[in-house]
Amino acid sequence: MPLMRYNTKQLGIKAVTIFSALVFVLGAALESFALTCDVNPSDVGIGISYHGAKIVVSGKNNPGDDLIVKITAPEGESHLKFKGKAANLFWMKMGSMTYSEVPSLYMLASSFPVDKLLPADQLNANLIGYPALAGHVKIESDKIEVDAKQWFNEFIRFKEKDNLYSTREGMVSKPSGTEYKLELDWPYQAAPGEYQVEVLAVKNGRISERAQGKITVARAGMVDQLSNLAFNNAALYGIIAIVVALVSGFGVAAIFKGDGGSH
Repeated sequence: MPLMRYNTKQLGIKAVTIFSALVFVLGAALESFALTCDVNPSDVGIGISYHGAKIVVSGKNNPGDDLIVKITAPEGESHLKFKGKAANLFWMKMGSMTYSEVPSLYMLASSFPVDKLLPADQLNANLIGYPALAGHVKIESDKIEVDAKQWFNEFIRFKEKDNLYSTREGMVSKPSGTEYKLELDWPYQAAPGEYQVEVLAVKNGRISERAQGKITVARAGMVDQLSNLAFNNAALYGIIAIVVALVSGFGVAAIFKGDGGSH
């Protein structure tokens, strides 16, 4: 009888140990496959020689998931002016368009065409793709009746020209079953501010996980100092600007004089 109690106790200890080990292994496995988002660099400094930056968004994902990466600025208002013929003779600015509830920057990339990954209602609910944005943005004019489709397309054309809007299907690579990577050129036209990076994992036609990061763009070095000077001491900034202009003028004059430009 004592032997039986000893065996039962030993079996209980072993069972608890095995169960604890299984819980630990399962937890570690789940953690290793959880969706993550790493942005490098996450801080972009605007200096004298600034002309954009190279950004890498990467992380871990569950095997078999497709990925959508969306980078946006906070929603606000944008304005575009349009031209027309006055008296059917001269082209001139005739009015403006106001776009509200629209991000100033919208960059979308995916591992597969988004309209093949998610149904339309999910794309619209998560503002994934231009058609979803078109149904979300409000467009008003002070002069003419608005053709929403036409003027939204004009807005997209303008933003894409400035590299502030883009959609790139198939650009999110998957080096392994549990890793993803996106390399992109950050546009120098993007204003200082904080931009949201959202990564969506998609499986079987639905969003299974989300992860977030951010990109902070700020003036740095001399650009930051001059900006602060312009806002905080306009008089001194004006004097410096005049001196720089005079020095530049004298320099150009000296060059042309040396080349015989004064004859």
